[in-house]
Amino acid sequence: MFTTDALDDLDAMTIVGGLQRNDSGMSVASVGKMKVSSIGGTIEDAHVSNDNKFYMREVLYSKFKNILEKLHSLDYYLRQESNTINFMYNAKSMPPGRKAIQDASNAFLVKCVMARQDFPLPRLFNAVVAMFCAYPDKDYGMMVIPKRAKAIRSHMEVLQYFIPVAMRPSDETNLEEVFITHRSTIFGEISLYKLQKEDVSVVHSLSLGNTTELGSPAESDSSSVSYCSKVNLRAEVENELVVLDAIMKDVLENEFSDFYVFTIRCGNSTKPANENTSVGFVVVRQFHDHSKLYDHYNLSRREAHLDRLRAEIISLRLHPLFIVSSGLILRELAKKTNFYDFYFITSFSHRTFSNDLKKMMMVLEPRAIKKAPVFFEPHKNFKKATPSVNLPTYNFSKDHLIIYRHRLFPVKWFTNNSRLVIIGFSSLAKAFLRKLIFQWNRKDQNNRSNFTCLSWVQVTVICSPGIVEAEYDSLFQCPYCSNTRKCYLSFNNHSCYIRDCCVRMDLRFWVHFVPGVVEFIERDKKFVKLQACEILYDTLICLCSQDFTIRAPDESSLKKLPCNFVEVNFRLNKFMLYYKVRALLEEVPRTYLIVIYGNDLCTYECISFLIDHGVDHSRLVLVQPHRYTGYGEEDRLKNPFWDSNIQVILDDLLSDNGMNIYNDFNFHHWVVHESSDFIMDVVFQHFPSRRMMTFECDLFISFDEGKISYQNKQLFISSNLEMEGDRLLVGENFQTSDPNIYAAGAFVKIRQEVNYQYRYTSEMEIAGKLLHHLGISPKRDYEDRYSQPLHFQAMLPMNYFITKVVMPRRYLNNQLPSSMSCSMTTYKNNIFCRVGLSMSMVVDEIVVVTKQSAHFDFLQHFVGKHELLLNNLRSRYRAKTIDCFITFFQEPWTELIMHDKFEDLQAENRDLLKPMAVSTLTRANVGAFKDVTDMDFVTLNKRYLEHKLLSFLREHRRDFRHRFALPEDFFKSDLPMWLPKPETTEKPEEDIE
Repeated sequence: MFTTDALDDLDAMTIVGGLQRNDSGMSVASVGKMKVSSIGGTIEDAHVSNDNKFYMREVLYSKFKNILEKLHSLDYYLRQESNTINFMYNAKSMPPGRKAIQDASNAFLVKCVMARQDFPLPRLFNAVVAMFCAYPDKDYGMMVIPKRAKAIRSHMEVLQYFIPVAMRPSDETNLEEVFITHRSTIFGEISLYKLQKEDVSVVHSLSLGNTTELGSPAESDSSSVSYCSKVNLRAEVENELVVLDAIMKDVLENEFSDFYVFTIRCGNSTKPANENTSVGFVVVRQFHDHSKLYDHYNLSRREAHLDRLRAEIISLRLHPLFIVSSGLILRELAKKTNFYDFYFITSFSHRTFSNDLKKMMMVLEPRAIKKAPVFFEPHKNFKKATPSVNLPTYNFSKDHLIIYRHRLFPVKWFTNNSRLVIIGFSSLAKAFLRKLIFQWNRKDQNNRSNFTCLSWVQVTVICSPGIVEAEYDSLFQCPYCSNTRKCYLSFNNHSCYIRDCCVRMDLRFWVHFVPGVVEFIERDKKFVKLQACEILYDTLICLCSQDFTIRAPDESSLKKLPCNFVEVNFRLNKFMLYYKVRALLEEVPRTYLIVIYGNDLCTYECISFLIDHGVDHSRLVLVQPHRYTGYGEEDRLKNPFWDSNIQVILDDLLSDNGMNIYNDFNFHHWVVHESSDFIMDVVFQHFPSRRMMTFECDLFISFDEGKISYQNKQLFISSNLEMEGDRLLVGENFQTSDPNIYAAGAFVKIRQEVNYQYRYTSEMEIAGKLLHHLGISPKRDYEDRYSQPLHFQAMLPMNYFITKVVMPRRYLNNQLPSSMSCSMTTYKNNIFCRVGLSMSMVVDEIVVVTKQSAHFDFLQHFVGKHELLLNNLRSRYRAKTIDCFITFFQEPWTELIMHDKFEDLQAENRDLLKPMAVSTLTRANVGAFKDVTDMDFVTLNKRYLEHKLLSFLREHRRDFRHRFALPEDFFKSDLPMWLPKPETTEKPEEDIE
């Protein structure tokens, strides 16, 4: 939807796109309204300069208005069609009508299933069997769950044997959920048979499914709304058929083939395969790359005994009614192949293969924090199983992959009892949805080690049209950038916890997204009103915070934004900016002017994008607003989105290249053409002189740090939610003045004046606290204070990348002068690194500026740690033994700190040291100033702490890449297996580890 071909199609459909144009870039209708000078082809005024300028750019305005702004409309993504549904039924001798349809019904309806609290729920399967026995002439059973109904334990158990019926796309909302099952899924016997030659045609028909024949028109589509996607599904199916043909040929002709192909049949297993009904097929091969998944996914290294027992599912097709038998099918497959751990790999960028059972497989959650730098261009993996089969080869360290897994464990569902409706798809919304979906993934690993964990969440997300589609778009290819990872249009500024929500998982797999704009909130009846529908809720969560929103003295001018105005809050805005810049360079290549307003790191990232995509320095004007800083400029150093020391250098570089930069000018208003919403001039006011300055512009890009849009602010005001200025007031539990409405993000303010005000908090930590207050995933050791670091990264001019990891800023810390902190810097091999220490010698900031294109998320492990814990960081720096902090933080000892259970070890040590410290402070021989030396703690119980550390290393030794030496290794008669053996003439004994 966002490719060049898609936009060219839009251009061809508009009136302006079909008009003849002359060389000056004017439409035929406007050629008489201006005259062209013979000197350099510049435009001279004919009547009024502003009118003349607008007429000269009429084609440009039309593209902005009629083509690019269409990306914000719902019609571009959804197309409503009027269709007729035809179905056949046996009317027998009765005349056609409702009575005949009821008599021809082949289904019974299950109204309710109830069980006592002490009744074993697995026995409810017998109730399902009894239902079919009660209706021997009916083949289908149905359950209808109203939207307002609460989740019941007995219903959740029975629904395991039903499948949900997909709703036809329509403008109707709050419909009842329908589930259906078939008699054969309850009484039928599932069997797997090895592929035979006569089964090839069966595999073809099952693989094609309902896909129409190539070149023939589609059958009557019964949906009233269809997606305007340019993805060629038929091409994907044909590619899969080619691969399946090659695999089946290899299996039938090669006795030692790497692949296993089975047909899935329902009937009587004692009878031959041709007497049973074919309901599906499965293609698997051995999976050899399990060890390569540790870097990006939550996996345990204690499963080495399964190295030869893992399989990769290549393709699996199954009739929908038999999806509930997924566990039985996979266990039968394990009996046939001796594979007991099944994986299915898919990606947004590679060709996809079918797997109808992936809904019943557990999705591997990516690691919340990586343990090493992730480079954009790692070494390629050319390993290929069978040369004759054209299967995609994955680079597990580079490719964005979605991994599904099934270990033959029983299924356990995780859900939320109340219906959640979320407004907005911000970074905080992504973190909240990920926390909600993977609520089963805990530190103790009990759930994923004993169950196949599946999520069934009742969540609806409302966001503007195109936001979600742009986040998951993988077809766009920037013609200026050879590597999409280093392209501004695909680069993400947030941590890997947020980035992976759109590249290593698909939230659309669990969450219902509704495109639209909320018109008002009906608090009494508990529904939100969109233009075309009403959506009911039990709990409404407002997560519609924005990074940038223009602020003006007159807010009425912001009611409708001009078409040549850009704010970059989502990836869709980046696509809009790209096509606007492309149209600008095509229409007025010599006279354009772009005004950029802002002074944070995202501003310089946008400038880098413009320069790399053909914009000249001299055509850029950077206007920086006045920024209020804390005492001692502490905020300058610790703000993750702003770094004055680095930005001063960038300003000098850009000025030397001819770019105009103006400081301390705040936005005042813009001047729009009288007949259109096109900005002609932008007016700024200087601080503190209040002097006005006006700039002409063809494109105005704003990075003003307002956090709430004008539309959302009016929505909250009209809904009578308590506000204070631009902030929505909430309690300490994120609850607004309405007990059923919650809000979180940069646009909220705590109603009570608490003594732990924080700035720059992590979205992952906020999402966890919000889930705790909602009662969905409560924490035993909950704490109001914030302790997890915030990660931010951006691209800078001249191919530099910056990464900032900072601790949450407490209010009192912001009032301390910067002289109270310690800053250490290193520079080596074009890598600049700065580490900041607080007064208590805790690392509260790490900044990296380099030309290496990599993600440095692993630095989050070291922010918030004491410098003594980081291998005497400060002493080693003063001794000049650290040449580069990045290299220092990748040494083998850092694996201990990055271990998942290290925080638990620290908590145990803290509980041990706390009473020791209290007793030491209360001793009579302590000085007047209560000084406690390090020797006091060392002499108390040093041996016990060392024993706990060694026990931790013994328990988790397999989890480390570098094997730490333990004391018992030096007392063995033989050296450990990872050390070189001494040369000897005697035959050494077998090493047993």
